[in-house]
Amino acid sequence: MKKNIKKEKEISGWYEHKTLTPQELITQKQEIENWYEKRHRLNYRTVPLEIPGPMLLALGKKALENKRPFADFLEGILEEYLRRQKVDWRK
Repeated sequence: MKKNIKKEKEISGWYEHKTLTPQELITQKQEIENWYEKRHRLNYRTVPLEIPGPMLLALGKKALENKRPFADFLEGILEEYLRRQKVDWRK
């Protein structure tokens, strides 16, 4: 007869987060903002962005239909939007 021995589960601590004080939380948020600001200054063409998968797929298909590189296609969409809003982004 087998004994029912329960083995304790070992849980990895890789996801543990230290509880931050309000000041540490503010400092952390500021560091994140500074990181994004630095990326923006160094390379304006690289903008981290989350796009729903189906939307990204539809845009990719349209870019292929128009035989344009994906980045240029998106840039064209944004440029058209700004033009309709009467925003001169080239200043």
